[in-house]
Amino acid sequence: MKYGYFDDDAKEYVITRPDTPQSWSNYLGSTEYGAIITNNAGGYGFYQSGARGRFMRLLFNRVPMDQPGRYFYLRDRQSGDYWSASWQPVGKPLDEYQSTCRHGTAYTTILSRYTGITTETTYFVPLGQKFEYWRMKISNESDQTRQISAFTFCEFTNQWITTQDQVNLQYSLFIVKGEMTDGLLRIAIHDNLPSDDNAVNLNDTPFKCWMGPGRRAPGRI
Repeated sequence: MKYGYFDDDAKEYVITRPDTPQSWSNYLGSTEYGAIITNNAGGYGFYQSGARGRFMRLLFNRVPMDQPGRYFYLRDRQSGDYWSASWQPVGKPLDEYQSTCRHGTAYTTILSRYTGITTETTYFVPLGQKFEYWRMKISNESDQTRQISAFTFCEFTNQWITTQDQVNLQYSLFIVKGEMTDGLLRIAIHDNLPSDDNAVNLNDTPFKCWMGPGRRAPGRI
């Protein structure tokens, strides 16, 4: 069964059916900030090390394996119907929902169509930067006025170290803090510990990150 093809002119792999037997992934970023993204917007991001710099959560025993991820949810405010800009995680019937994923060099674009609403979502890491950029364009192709709400979602790790995030969950929940600052979501680990690396154990080194365009990505303070 055919799920996609190589577009030699655009230098992309195009996935025309989202229900692939396995998640088909692309790599975004550089050697400093990296991100794995699948054809259904699943995957995770990390700073310097996927093991000790994990930014977004990946549960190894999760089914399906590529969730959670980088999602846009949309809701029709008149009908109450909702869906995602990538086929998953909502998973609308494929006779009603169309999805095309284009994996390019260090970027991924996902085009979707559902109930007359088209979305085009592009994910990439800007050159020389340490953060992800998500951009979604919404178009109304129906013959009526629509009221659409859009929401973003990703799941942060509770500890930068992968094993701690999975085996020490209660402690991780105790030391993580999230707050809104200047319209941006700020996530911090061990925010009250001293910033001197020699004053604390390596596993307790404070980390901070900002979610928003042009802001710094996770790093040691």
